[in-house]
Amino acid sequence: MNKALTHRSFYILGLIILITTLSSFYLIQEDEDIIHLSVLQENQFTTDNIEATSTTEGLSLFIKKGEKGKITFHPNDDYWDITTHKFISIELENNSTDKVRFDPVISYDNPRRKYGKSKTNKLTNKHIGYINPKETLIYNCVLIRDKVTVEDYPQAQEFPGMKGIPGGVILNFAGVDAKHIKGIKIEFPSQEFEQKVVLKRIFKHKNAVPELYTKNKASFFPFINKYGQYKHDEWVGKITNDEQFKAAIEKETLEFIKYTGSKEWNQFGGYSSGPSYEATGSFRTQKINNKWWLIDPTGHLFWSTGINGAGKLSVSTPVSDREHFFEGLPERDTEEGKQFYKKGAYNHGAANLYRKYGENSELKYTEISLQRMKNWGLNTLGGWSVENINEFDESKRLPYTVIIHETSPEINDKFPDVFDPQWEVNLEENLKNKLYGKGNDPFLFGIYINNEIHWGTPNSTASDVLSKSKLSYAKQEYIRVVKEELKTIEAFNTLVETSFESWQELAKTRIAKNDIKWSALEEVNTTFYTLMCETYFKTSKNLVSKYAPNKMYIGCRWHGKHKNKINTTIGAKYLDLLSFNAYENEVEFYPYPSKEIDKPFIISEFNFGALDAGKFFTGLGYASTQRNRGEKYVNFVEGALRNPKCVGVHWFMWANSTTAGKGNGENANCGVVSMTDQIYYELVGYMRKINYHIYNYRSSAEL
Repeated sequence: MNKALTHRSFYILGLIILITTLSSFYLIQEDEDIIHLSVLQENQFTTDNIEATSTTEGLSLFIKKGEKGKITFHPNDDYWDITTHKFISIELENNSTDKVRFDPVISYDNPRRKYGKSKTNKLTNKHIGYINPKETLIYNCVLIRDKVTVEDYPQAQEFPGMKGIPGGVILNFAGVDAKHIKGIKIEFPSQEFEQKVVLKRIFKHKNAVPELYTKNKASFFPFINKYGQYKHDEWVGKITNDEQFKAAIEKETLEFIKYTGSKEWNQFGGYSSGPSYEATGSFRTQKINNKWWLIDPTGHLFWSTGINGAGKLSVSTPVSDREHFFEGLPERDTEEGKQFYKKGAYNHGAANLYRKYGENSELKYTEISLQRMKNWGLNTLGGWSVENINEFDESKRLPYTVIIHETSPEINDKFPDVFDPQWEVNLEENLKNKLYGKGNDPFLFGIYINNEIHWGTPNSTASDVLSKSKLSYAKQEYIRVVKEELKTIEAFNTLVETSFESWQELAKTRIAKNDIKWSALEEVNTTFYTLMCETYFKTSKNLVSKYAPNKMYIGCRWHGKHKNKINTTIGAKYLDLLSFNAYENEVEFYPYPSKEIDKPFIISEFNFGALDAGKFFTGLGYASTQRNRGEKYVNFVEGALRNPKCVGVHWFMWANSTTAGKGNGENANCGVVSMTDQIYYELVGYMRKINYHIYNYRSSAEL
């Protein structure tokens, strides 16, 4: 019997059993105004520097030239509940003479994470929108929801391994509690013209559960077609037959003719008509007139517009135990199955490349990707991109990065024991292999060592280390530091309220997190943490210099709470430039590196995704539509160009993640292309708008 059919039959039976208990949630939800703008009560909103007048069309807003303003709306009760809908949406009409920027800010409480009505925890969900003159626009505020609120979405249990589920509910490690929305603020930055906007509606928009799923769940499955796309929706660029691949190639050929790349660029993507500086044959950094720049191998100014995963479309999606999700998959023992299955996962991306480009599709795709990047104004292959660029003719190359992952042996789930000689051995072997044939390539932009490692804090690191056995090199080094600081085990016991008889007993004991008063060891823990950071960066820098002399060591791609004053300050001593994964709306005033650190940095990851093209997860950066993705890209890059320390930004990622998730749940609209290699032309148009003119913009920007 066909295994997929067996799974599907079993699953349908399970769905029938669930219908009774879940039916109340799955009623089709209509759009619903959460506040009636034409009949507002004075206690429902406040304004700051805005003239607001109720009309039959809604709420008419006026802001004077050169001034900013904001308006805030409050629910009649404590909260609005948005759990049954995908978006909070705002309908606006722009009666100004120019484009207006507006920034919706959703405020909420999150009592299930104990983030309730606290003045110290002001939880917000921030957006940026743009509306053209004389345009009426519906702006969709994406709500990435906190996974602790999963009980509000009973349908989630039927879509394991997916952060975004059909209907557009996104459940992530942190986010909004949609049951506790307590305010909506719309900010209007100052403009050099009078801003005249009519707010027509603020409403719950689009059912959080697909209509077909609500009416007939058995018919909803399978919901992913043979190309890896969502079956039950339509959008521009959706593939429904193989002939469309041929049409896509023909369309792109015309694009290559129409757009030939930035006139500013030289062969490296540097500023061909700008000033010249010392040419070293490698990329380097230089501060010029209080502004940091990269210098390309020929001595020209360079600013890095990059993209992660360039040239790759081969992301697999787990199939095992989810066979009922998919239709049109080949049997595993067929020629096609053997080619595109790996263990329990199927590679829709690789299968689509084969359908589109035929034999040797991956090699062909690398060349096409390099051509696309030049066409789109992207001059750097970021992390996880194709790394054999050195094998191509120089006329086809672009600057590229190499990323090394090495955290073994570990002191936590994502940080190495830098005191263990084996880590250095492993790192050296990895670097040696990855940099073979590349160490002297002028197109080698730089080397990352690791990504988003868990630096923690001095106290959390000490806790990780003391939980290890006596064989741990980090634990031995930590005890050496403690002995040097405190001298005796009695002093240690007194300080942290323990009763160890000797340092040897401490070494042999695996200490649980709550067994030690860590705050009492703050000073010694900071000493150890500083030494650990120093060892990590010094070892890494020495090995990079050994295997890629004169090439840039470009960091560890700090993220979230794992960047701090200690590790960034020490890192800056050894790094040519610092790298940060920053899923922010803007980075013009990014707080890292701190003002005390006079070193350049790049944003090694950022993006904005939308839910209007068959995807269920935006990614950590979000936008209202494909158009808004492009608008936010331009705004992000322009802000980075105005930041005197920022020397580049790298979009994450080349291609969307898979519709059903890639193993870690990610199934985002993060790509410039879909998993069927369809280009998001609206986004690309905005990319060209700024990327073709980066040098003129940065050179003339007032910092």
